[in-house]
Amino acid sequence: MKSVLSSAALAAAVVACPAHAQNLDQVVVTANRGERPIGETLADVTVIDRDAIDRSAAAGLPELLRAYGALEISQNGGPGAVSGLFLRGTRTSQTLILVDGVRLENPSSGGGNLEYLPLSAIDRIEIVRGPASAMYGSGAIGGVIQIFTRTGDGAAKPFASVGIGSRSTWQAQAGVSGSTGPSGGAGRAGTTRYALSVGAEGTQGYEATRPVSPAYQNDRDGNLRRHVNASLVQGLGGGWEAGGSLMIAEGRVQYDDAFSTPESARMAYRTSAANGFVRGRVQADWSTELRVGRTGIDYTFSGFSYAPRMSSQTVTWQNTVALPVGRLQFGVDHLRQRIEGEGVTRGNFVVLRSVRNTDSIFGAYELTQGAHLLRVMLRQDRIETVGSEPTGGVSWGYRIDPKWLVRASYASAFRAPTFDDLYSPFGANPALRPEKSRGLDLALERRSGGSLFKATAFASRIRDAIELDASFVPQNVDSARVHGVSVEARERIGPVALRAQATWQDPRGERIDAATGATVTGPLSRRARHHAVFGADWHTGPVRMGATWVLQGARFDTDGNRIAGYGVLDLNAVVPLGQGWDLFGRLGNVTDRRYETAWGYNMPPRTLFVGVRYGMGG
Repeated sequence: MKSVLSSAALAAAVVACPAHAQNLDQVVVTANRGERPIGETLADVTVIDRDAIDRSAAAGLPELLRAYGALEISQNGGPGAVSGLFLRGTRTSQTLILVDGVRLENPSSGGGNLEYLPLSAIDRIEIVRGPASAMYGSGAIGGVIQIFTRTGDGAAKPFASVGIGSRSTWQAQAGVSGSTGPSGGAGRAGTTRYALSVGAEGTQGYEATRPVSPAYQNDRDGNLRRHVNASLVQGLGGGWEAGGSLMIAEGRVQYDDAFSTPESARMAYRTSAANGFVRGRVQADWSTELRVGRTGIDYTFSGFSYAPRMSSQTVTWQNTVALPVGRLQFGVDHLRQRIEGEGVTRGNFVVLRSVRNTDSIFGAYELTQGAHLLRVMLRQDRIETVGSEPTGGVSWGYRIDPKWLVRASYASAFRAPTFDDLYSPFGANPALRPEKSRGLDLALERRSGGSLFKATAFASRIRDAIELDASFVPQNVDSARVHGVSVEARERIGPVALRAQATWQDPRGERIDAATGATVTGPLSRRARHHAVFGADWHTGPVRMGATWVLQGARFDTDGNRIAGYGVLDLNAVVPLGQGWDLFGRLGNVTDRRYETAWGYNMPPRTLFVGVRYGMGG
């Protein structure tokens, strides 16, 4: 209760501060599948830019999303360990992950493996909260997280960094971005935009489990990762351009497992995301884009013969037409998911099916009429072996004045059963129905320069949730209700920039008892009733410093064990050295708080990391 009251008091203090100039009306893409000012998206959107990534004390992407996106996370150990995220009370597989517009999805279990993506390859992240299947299809029950990799523009900008830290942690990266040819904007003939970066990082790790855990192995769980990221966009003239991007991250991670020894509990992985596109204007009022993409997730385990290769291939054709009144958006998606490899298509782990196709058609209509904003969305997905799923949504906004906006939205969403659910040889159920949800948002927000205040009330109901029964066979037995309120505020006072995000929610599941037929209710696992993040960044002369305080309420794990709440403080600093060089440092978990996000698994203790960098801002 004290944490909640503290959160409310600090949020109120942030809101009460006077405004100073930093424009928060960024152009975002994800909410509307097209570039729109963030204040006109009619959605609950948070943007994490490259500057925030460079300043953060995050050891990996899950921790960054917790500190700057106010998401709840679970992590079975340190960097590289299996991670989960919980957006508005939904679980990992109910949030869609995109990389440069392409689905990053594990067809076997659902969800995306965020723990494998390197922070150094990311330019910015957009988080859209609330049902979004009407635009993106299966998996977007809780919302969408889109990751944009580094791109280039302007004169050539080389960059590099190297650093070392606690527990033999190290990191190095280098790259260049820019453009050649005539300037004048996207689509100008002869203009080439490019970016290339490479990097590697590693750590000796720490003991990730407590002695009470069945997975306890009394060893250190290290991690080694390397990556390459490249993008190229060529202007074709007449407003047309073509290009693509590629990101490959691979590494090795040690983990703790009740069924393995320290020598065998090792895994190698490779995650990739590639896409190519051509876009431009057919007419003055008609723009179009054709995009082809592929994401892949590969595993190799030392402890047993299981080396799956999973991929998602997408083709999207999207159009936007300006009408005499309003704007029309329409298009088609094709998704092909595949699982193959040792232990998947041969041997003792043969699945019943390894390929699935999904074909979709979608459309949206936007209207701005005086102070009113309206957006209507419809989509139809036809999933092979599962059937057709229609989704839709409507959003309305009213601009009280240039600073204040009130908005409301109602939308449906779904998640198709995974390959494990439908085709696993260990317990499949081909009769499973998709998980379905409906959600309602009511919000009031104020934007003015560097000032932001946003309060959102939300409620959702999920039906036909898929869970394992006593025989480990998946069934549509559960439903869930989540309602709550979230507050976000940002303010600048002279050299100090303050931010606050707090959520109060009641994530509650309903389950039919197989023995009695009675309805049993209880809290959803690993989701707290309240969580919050507070941050401050300030300049003292040329020195830049920051602090982030994460508060998390108590939760229950999947086995009923209680996970205690916690508060974690991280600090960071950047000191310019001149001629484009900076000295930077991060001190994570300043108080050396012992805490867990998954029962029996330790999160990182106090961690110091220092380094130098060139051409990356300050």
